[in-house]
Amino acid sequence: MSGGKITSPEGAAPSDRPLGECPPGYRPTPAEAAIDARIVEMRAHLARMRPASDAEALKALRHAFPDVSLAVRVAAMTRASRS
Repeated sequence: MSGGKITSPEGAAPSDRPLGECPPGYRPTPAEAAIDARIVEMRAHLARMRPASDAEALKALRHAFPDVSLAVRVAAMTRASRS
């Protein structure tokens, strides 16, 4: 392992997830990958907006992404605050 990245078993595609995000060799389902991609979009939206509070961030995400569940919106906010 180098650079904090997970190395994959021989013949498998390397993972781009940082160490600790998932077990070695884990591959997300298509649904999980879609949620992860949506969270990336939501984090970018929050970065552009720079909301002053969590309430403002949730309102902005609900307005911009009405089809996304509250749990996914909160996950996007949590991941954005750790970055």
